[in-house]
Amino acid sequence: MELEYSLVFGIDKQMHFFSYALISFVLGMMVILISKRKSIMRNICLLWMILIAIGTIEEYRQYLLPNRSAEFLDAIANILGVTIGLAFPSIILMVIIHRHHFMTKLLSIYGIMMIPLLIGLLYMNERPFLTLKEPVKIKLKTLVAMIGL
Repeated sequence: MELEYSLVFGIDKQMHFFSYALISFVLGMMVILISKRKSIMRNICLLWMILIAIGTIEEYRQYLLPNRSAEFLDAIANILGVTIGLAFPSIILMVIIHRHHFMTKLLSIYGIMMIPLLIGLLYMNERPFLTLKEPVKIKLKTLVAMIGL
């Protein structure tokens, strides 16, 4: 069994994922802003179910159009986009509600730790997707040396 990379992770699937993620993020933030505090999570769950249904029904609708095709992987990309897009407003809400909680402090320490590690990995990447000019590269090398990586 071979997995065709361009079919599974192609630009079409990425566009489905990012468009549904953006739409659900914006709608999730709107739900947080206009809902009462007790009903926010229920409304976000309801929004999740509605957006997933819309994404799946949209794939069936494309089957009826002459120049379009219905694809299972497009529906999966829609579902993942909605889920990730609504996860961010939910996380933001939890951080705001529990900002003095231990887990928030732990995640901020984790973030402070991970940023230099990711910068170092970006510098050491064997297949660069981003090329840096020489002065920036030297500054980044100095920063990585100061951190001790």
